[in-house]
Amino acid sequence: MSVNEEKLRFILGFKLKNLRQSHGYSLKEVAAKAGISISYLSEIEKGKKYPKTEKLLALADCYDTTFDDLVTAGTADAEQTLEASLESGFFQEFPFELFGLQAEDLFSLLTTSPDRAGALIRTFLEVGEMYDVGLEEFLFAALRAYQKLHNNYFPEIEEAAETFLSSTLRLERPLDEHKLRRFLETEWNYLIDEHRLESDDTLRAFRSITIPDSRTRMFVNPRLLPEQRAFIYAKEIGKRVLDIPQRVTTSSWIKVESFEQVLNNYRTSYFAGALLLDRQDTADGLRSFFSAERFDPVGMLNLMNRLHATPEMFFYRVGQLAYSEFGLKNHYFMRLSMKQGEHSFDVTKLLNLSGLSLPRGLSTNEHYCRKWTGMRLLKERKRQRDIAAPDLPARTHPTVAAQRGRMMPGGEESFIFAMSRTMQLRQQDDSCVIMGFELDDAFRSAVRFWNAPGVPVEEVGITCERCPLPDYRCSERVVPASILDEEQRAADMEQAINRLVHRYE
Repeated sequence: MSVNEEKLRFILGFKLKNLRQSHGYSLKEVAAKAGISISYLSEIEKGKKYPKTEKLLALADCYDTTFDDLVTAGTADAEQTLEASLESGFFQEFPFELFGLQAEDLFSLLTTSPDRAGALIRTFLEVGEMYDVGLEEFLFAALRAYQKLHNNYFPEIEEAAETFLSSTLRLERPLDEHKLRRFLETEWNYLIDEHRLESDDTLRAFRSITIPDSRTRMFVNPRLLPEQRAFIYAKEIGKRVLDIPQRVTTSSWIKVESFEQVLNNYRTSYFAGALLLDRQDTADGLRSFFSAERFDPVGMLNLMNRLHATPEMFFYRVGQLAYSEFGLKNHYFMRLSMKQGEHSFDVTKLLNLSGLSLPRGLSTNEHYCRKWTGMRLLKERKRQRDIAAPDLPARTHPTVAAQRGRMMPGGEESFIFAMSRTMQLRQQDDSCVIMGFELDDAFRSAVRFWNAPGVPVEEVGITCERCPLPDYRCSERVVPASILDEEQRAADMEQAINRLVHRYE
């Protein structure tokens, strides 16, 4: 939304509806007095139309006010809050249209009750400030909702990747970094530098930097794995195939500026996954893996390696095909990281398409449950770092585990796959990616080893502060269940008051 014409329309509409309701007039009465149609007046009040001067003068006469008072910024609390909201990054960037809404639809709902509209908007913005929820979090939340709406599957991007590959004589699967780099250089005249980022201490944390010009330049970090460089090149191809505007881009991002940026990054990442990990090949490999009698960690690694993927690329692709190929609608993806010398875990990525509560969006001071299999893989890698020589393969090669987790306190079950490895650009740190599925009928039907021996079944919580398990049932508790205890105390007090009331009623 722009901050000019649309803002003026919304504020005028808000003010006119407030005036009409405070005078006790109906739409029909005002429309007759002002000499305009009821439908046109309704459009004005919803912020969809801005009337000409003569119509505004007629409306001002209806409410015994002046033209200037009508069109200038008001002093009422609700109007000032509405104006501040329209100028906020959230309402300018949030993609209402993605969910079948226009921004004016939202404000027409708010103006249904003008007396409460200002308080509602202010509350919304203050909650964001209180919990340090910036525009970036809103935009990523919108993207997650969009993915969930489509079960994280976009056939048009799948088709775009297949059509591109079938129409391009210079490329065929299996694709690798050398083929894709050569394609960018020969077909689109790219200049690709794999040395510059490593030589600059400030830039060496970036995976890549792309500078579009008459001849696009790409700087790619040489410390990346071949599969990671291939993914970066595939994303660059996706920008051109999906007709995404060229701009200076960095991976990882410095900051998030708009939803268009977030959505385009997702679309090009999806395209890269579809291009590199053939849909049929991946689905067939997963069917074979899922049909085994027992969970086979080596088989999972072999499938990932055969597809020339990293753990994150592999699980991302599984998540894209889970519903369309296997009917697995309720799943989630998480990425954890653990820095050298620290005992805490960070959840750095989360896509939750399930109904389960997951460790994200909680207080940063809380302690995530150490019983999740991903946390245990990271803990084991730390133990190996403490006792092993630096060049031992166990420190860098991926490690795999599976777990059936029973979420406390509700008891919902999920089947969890986890892969951990050393972070490529920070060799002193480790990361772990998790792909989890609700243990429902669809999963039991698709995955034969869901109940096989060898996969531990464990009670897991979200954080220690919220976990109801007593100490004798959890050997890895870090701190007491302080939040849960506080909630229980409040519940006990409420019950005691109810008993007292019941006794003397």
